[in-house]
Amino acid sequence: MEIIIGILTIAIIFVTFSYFSRKKIYKEIDRLEEWKMDITNKPVTEELSRVKHLNMTGQTEELFENWRNKWDDILTRQLPDIEELLFDTEECTDKYKFKRANQTLHFIDEKLEEIEEQIKQIYSELQELIGSQTKSVEKFAIMDEKYKEFKKQLLTQRHQYGLSIQTLEKELESLVEKFQAYEEATENGNYLEARDIVARLEEDFTEIQYKIEEIPNLLIDCQSVIPSQLAEIQSGSEEMLGEGYVLDHLELDKGVSGLEEKVKELLTLLKEAKVKEVTEVITGVKEELEGLYDKMEQEVLAKHFIMKEMEPTKEELDILMNEAAATKEETEVVQESYQLQDEDIATQKSLDKSIQTLYDRYVTLTNQLDEQSLAYTILKEELEDILEQIISLKELSSQHTTKLQALRKDELIARDQLYQLRKLLLNAKRSIEKSNIPGLPQQYVEQLTTSHLQLKAVSEQLEAKPLNMVAVNLVLREAVEMIESCSVSINELLEQAALSEKLIQYGNRYRSKNLEVHTKLLDAEQHFRNYEYANALEIAGTTLEKVEPGILRSLDAVEPESKNE
Repeated sequence: MEIIIGILTIAIIFVTFSYFSRKKIYKEIDRLEEWKMDITNKPVTEELSRVKHLNMTGQTEELFENWRNKWDDILTRQLPDIEELLFDTEECTDKYKFKRANQTLHFIDEKLEEIEEQIKQIYSELQELIGSQTKSVEKFAIMDEKYKEFKKQLLTQRHQYGLSIQTLEKELESLVEKFQAYEEATENGNYLEARDIVARLEEDFTEIQYKIEEIPNLLIDCQSVIPSQLAEIQSGSEEMLGEGYVLDHLELDKGVSGLEEKVKELLTLLKEAKVKEVTEVITGVKEELEGLYDKMEQEVLAKHFIMKEMEPTKEELDILMNEAAATKEETEVVQESYQLQDEDIATQKSLDKSIQTLYDRYVTLTNQLDEQSLAYTILKEELEDILEQIISLKELSSQHTTKLQALRKDELIARDQLYQLRKLLLNAKRSIEKSNIPGLPQQYVEQLTTSHLQLKAVSEQLEAKPLNMVAVNLVLREAVEMIESCSVSINELLEQAALSEKLIQYGNRYRSKNLEVHTKLLDAEQHFRNYEYANALEIAGTTLEKVEPGILRSLDAVEPESKNE
């Protein structure tokens, strides 16, 4: 029974698979059959008939025959072969040869795709031929009009083209052969060749049009504008020489001669209608001309600058020299009271020397100007440098004067600091006297003594003649550090002494009750009498904290009570 069920199951699966496979294959056969019919019905023949209005000779005839043969081959061989293959596929399907049927269908699909590409190529080549013929006719008509227009322009405006007219006419006439070649290619049905001829004609017309448009202006530049500018430069340079200008360094004659030669070369190139070469060269010529004009203008501007600035510069120099003399005098006065640094003395000498050198340069410049031996641009550079040096030396002189004046200011500041230090030290001594402590430890006595000596050293430096502020500031810095440190140390010591005394006095209330407290306070008193206030504070504080915790924090609150006792 199980075998029968298995056989039936296999049979059902086979029948189901066969059914769906055949259905799928027949559907694909129908699709390909429809595709084949679409290709058969394509209006290729009608499209090919579009070329019949052209001259059916040469390239056109050859292309037409090629397209028609391709289409005939598709209709009479390729599509019937596909029909045969479709029939074979149906037979394979009926016989359950599904694999072979699918392979054949895939092959048919590729063949139909190839046929579609062949038809697309026919349409493309056909459109190219017809389109090129149409465009060529339009472009040829335009160029024919241009030819007539250019020929008329060269005839009626010959004077604008000078010697280049012959070259232009020859170039224009050379196009006649290409016109004839185009017409011959068209008559022979060689429309693609005609298209290429038209493309070359377009390039030729563009080049000729460019020349016809540019040559008149270039001739004006070479025959009129540039020569007149060169003559203007020559006459201008002669006029400037008469006014005392020195122009040898500009080499104007050499520049003008060189440009005149270039203009001759340009005219030769224009005769040959070599417009691009002329345009490139003439740009350089105009730049050189501009350079010559600019050089001459710079000389004129330099002269104006010199005429305008010479007298003000002399006035500035006089002011600078007067200021330098005043600074030198002030330096000598300051040297009587203060000891100047080597660099300050060197600065004064350098200022004197630099100002004298600058004045000598100005005198030399004045002589050169009177002698007219140098170009104004060179003299202008020298004058500009002198003006810059005046500004620089004025700044240096001002800084030097400020530094001299600062010495007196520094002295006053130092004396004020000395006064403040004396006051600080005096306050420290008064605090010691008011504290009623039994005495000072030796190290504090030495600190006070050293501080007094340091103040004396500062005072002696301030009274020295000449006054050396570098030395003053040095000993003053040392005095500030020492006395401020001494003041802080003494204040700390007095605070320790005062607090330890308060603790001992406060602890008296526990002496009769606590022997240990009594003993420790005696020890603290001994340290206090020996000027060991820190030790006294530590012993008294530690002892009282044991019997009354927080006593150190609350001591300020019991101070009135302690004083009453």
